[in-house]
Amino acid sequence: MKRTLLLFLLVSLPSAAAERLAVRLQHGGALGAAESQRVLGLTEEVARELTGLDVTQAPEGMLPGRCGAQDACLRAVAAEVKTEHVLVVGVTPKRQGTLDVDVAWVDTVRGSIARRAVAAVPPAALAKELRPVVAGLVPAFARKGWGGVVAPGTARLRVDGRMTEPGEVVALTAGPHEVDLLLPSGEASLTRERIAEGVLLRLESRPDFVPQPGESRAPRGKGLRTASYVTFSVGALAVAGSLVAGGLSRGALRGVDPCAGYPRTCTSFPEAGPVYERAGRYARTGNVLLGAGAGLIAVGAGLFVFDLVSSQSE
Repeated sequence: MKRTLLLFLLVSLPSAAAERLAVRLQHGGALGAAESQRVLGLTEEVARELTGLDVTQAPEGMLPGRCGAQDACLRAVAAEVKTEHVLVVGVTPKRQGTLDVDVAWVDTVRGSIARRAVAAVPPAALAKELRPVVAGLVPAFARKGWGGVVAPGTARLRVDGRMTEPGEVVALTAGPHEVDLLLPSGEASLTRERIAEGVLLRLESRPDFVPQPGESRAPRGKGLRTASYVTFSVGALAVAGSLVAGGLSRGALRGVDPCAGYPRTCTSFPEAGPVYERAGRYARTGNVLLGAGAGLIAVGAGLFVFDLVSSQSE
């Protein structure tokens, strides 16, 4: 089935704003107020160092117990915070003065949970021990200097020429990228999206541009193939023009006799000078047309081959 081109098919949801991350602390009353604030502050500091997300203050209030590896508990804790991501830190003091720490990253939009634990952490080394643990949980798109893009439902993305799976979050360095949205119905749109740090660009189709039953759209690649035809044709015309200019250059020299042999009967310099100058102008014009024409022909042929290979790969 041929792909069809939808103009302005992509819109970004939400707008270009960084995803938010909240830090929740669970200790069940085992930590004093000052110690819990210190632990919370260290965790937020580590999160700001490692992510490009907008780290927000979680609602005040002590959370009971520890979730540990209980997904239902972690989701319930995360649901209390209206952010896209929640970093849940469970702390249990030990008799030796150390801390057992559970860390979980909850994606409240996609419902995914990742967790890690570290045992017997001295309070003075908490930040040092937390940094690699949190770094291992941060999603690729949420890292410093990175962003991401994801397609809705069963749609697929081809980002910078690489095909992805439906629903896959594609991590990209912050900056411009070529994003091709391919819908199951066959519609497609190629755009150049600027990915911002900490932003997960969620692409949706514009229903007002989805073709109605019986409505036809231009085949995908028609514009590229047309451009290849036009470029090749212009190049061919330029080469033909260079041949004409070469003929005019040679024709301009007819009737001019060179001064050679004996006796020297030749065209005088005052008569021959303007003729040679005119022939030189024709020759230079022909050279320019030949070079430009050859370049345009090469570009046109390249566009045609690229379009042909891209169509076959789909």
